[in-house]
Amino acid sequence: MPAITLHYFNLAARGETIRLIFAAGGVDYKDLRYEQENWPTLKASLAGKTSIEQAVADQVADCFLHDLLDKFIAFTFEKDETKKEQIKTTYTTEIIPFYLGKLEKILQENGGQYFAGSLTYADIAFYRFANVVKDFFNFEEAAKKFPKLTALYQRIANLPNIRKWEESKPKNHVPF
Repeated sequence: MPAITLHYFNLAARGETIRLIFAAGGVDYKDLRYEQENWPTLKASLAGKTSIEQAVADQVADCFLHDLLDKFIAFTFEKDETKKEQIKTTYTTEIIPFYLGKLEKILQENGGQYFAGSLTYADIAFYRFANVVKDFFNFEEAAKKFPKLTALYQRIANLPNIRKWEESKPKNHVPF
């Protein structure tokens, strides 16, 4: 039995590149394909319950959190210590407060519990982002100015399945 399973739609699209890489590398894998009409019953229900919730989740995850993480990665790979310290200062004093302010506002506008009004992947992405950066920057201090984000972080951390995963996951030597 192959150790790898590729889950993708029953079409080429982006999955075909992965299939070609596996073929070129001689990798034995299981090609599990899904019909699009069956997909809604199979996928996790964290994209959002309505098209508006989905759009808000995409906005938060793809725009804000993606940008924040990209800027963080620039810090982690910088070799010059002077530049690294400059990046850290800018990140801590300008970038994090700016983006957290935007995220706090989105959270407030949607009821204050979750970014899109109900739990979506964007809330989990925020939790992950906070965990990645908290060891490098004084994230907790910055987050104090944003009580709804702080509460969201705790809400996600206390979800039983998230807590179970955090307690059992393998330790990584690289934080992201």
